Amino acid sequence: MSNEEIRKLKEEKVALYADVKKYRDENEALQKQKIFLQNQCRKAGGAIFNQEKTIEGLKKDIDRLSEENDNLRRMMGSQNDTE
Repeated sequence: MSNEEIRKLKEEKVALYADVKKYRDENEALQKQKIFLQNQCRKAGGAIFNQEKTIEGLKKDIDRLSEENDNLRRMMGSQNDTE
């Protein structure tokens, strides 16, 4: 093997190592991004769950208030009938 061939092979080796380092760095950045997004999704899921519970509670409050309103209207109607 000539010195020129050896030099070219060394240059290719250096270039390949640079490519491998670049891809490893990109992979590491993507892994960090994936972990971040997974955490954000978990937080969003928790927030959605809490909102659903709040909505359930508000629906119950609306039903209760609606029933109280109906009862008050009936009472007011029967008071008007007796007057």
